[in-house]
Amino acid sequence: MSTSFKYLLFYCCLALACSLPEIGYGQGKGRDTTVVITDKSDIDALFKQARNLGSSDNTEQARRICQKILERNPNYYEVRTYLGRTYAWDKMYDNARTELSRVLIEKENDLDALSALVDVEMWSGNYDIAADYLKIGLASHPTSEELLLKKAKVQLRQNDKESTALTLRRVLDINPGNKDALNMMIALDMDRLNNRFQLQYESDFFDRDYKPQQLLSAEISRSFKFGSMTMRGSAADRFGYQGIQYEVESYVHFTRSTYADLTIGTSTSRIFPKQNYGAEVYQKLPAGFELSGGLRYLQFTQSTTIFTGSLSNYYKNYWLSLRMFVTPRQQDTLTDASFIKRSSETFFLRVRRYLGDADNYIGIRTGYGESPDDRRFISQTIIRLQTWQIGLELQRRAFGRFFIKGDINYAQQELRKDQIYQRISLGLQLKTSF
Repeated sequence: MSTSFKYLLFYCCLALACSLPEIGYGQGKGRDTTVVITDKSDIDALFKQARNLGSSDNTEQARRICQKILERNPNYYEVRTYLGRTYAWDKMYDNARTELSRVLIEKENDLDALSALVDVEMWSGNYDIAADYLKIGLASHPTSEELLLKKAKVQLRQNDKESTALTLRRVLDINPGNKDALNMMIALDMDRLNNRFQLQYESDFFDRDYKPQQLLSAEISRSFKFGSMTMRGSAADRFGYQGIQYEVESYVHFTRSTYADLTIGTSTSRIFPKQNYGAEVYQKLPAGFELSGGLRYLQFTQSTTIFTGSLSNYYKNYWLSLRMFVTPRQQDTLTDASFIKRSSETFFLRVRRYLGDADNYIGIRTGYGESPDDRRFISQTIIRLQTWQIGLELQRRAFGRFFIKGDINYAQQELRKDQIYQRISLGLQLKTSF
């Protein structure tokens, strides 16, 4: 073979290799080939290919792709985190720590990298170190269900079942339909901390005509495999009338991301609905969002159906929620062309900032109208009357398993037609698990 022909063959092979947009693989099962990436390569598509290889147990070739991607784009943190995970899957824990630490140097609060580093320390048996990383992660992401579940697993491996149960309760406070948390709670070989008790007192003060109005409620709830069940009793002294209302509420999970809130209640007093029913379905969405839709049915002298929906989001130290209630007139139906025009709408915006963990937070609430979930209205007409309100709430861990929550609310409320009253509401809540 002549020298010129050899050079020609060499350059043809080189040109062919450089023109490859992605990666070539050998035909043999499990055979790995050299990774070639050019300026025309789609690195997002290559990363997807690496994840597919990793899920097929071909972690070595997945790492080669990730390493080549990082040579071209060292700041592709998602790729570096995945590279660290592949090392951890193969028990190459030091290599995993190196890659994940590089991510955290640049992005100290990166949730995925922190979660992966917790896994590394858990799998290598370093539970105290895993707990330290969880503290760091939960300080920036106090409502992360993923980190809280891992915290519960670490606590369980440290044989601290009471702390495990408390952590699982926090997960269920954030997402009552979290199936993993429910299963872990039921699996604990003790019959403690599966129950919750809550006592709440509210008082409303008006600027004229009315004496202070009072509401006292108590509830007890328990977790089951299907979700949770709550029994609640509320006693009120309002506008010269006294009454008691009994309610049963249940959160039922269907999938990891879908659950429902179902409520039934009854009362013989005019300051509560004779019958009230509620049903609402919640759906977890990507990026921490949650969407819900449902209705409330209230029976006074006449019955009222209220449609409701909400959109909420957990983002780092914050929880934001926007809720709307739509109350049609009695003769309207959903098919009426004038349904929206002839209905009344109520809006509420709530924002919470968590103070270091999911147990302590401060929040603000503002809105137009009255919420049927507040159990403070006295007739089916009051939800139609104009009310503007704004309030503050603060919850802190008191001691042990006890939490105290206080709130103050200011409202301009139309109790009678064209008569606006100013109202200040004070509330205090105590809750614990046992």
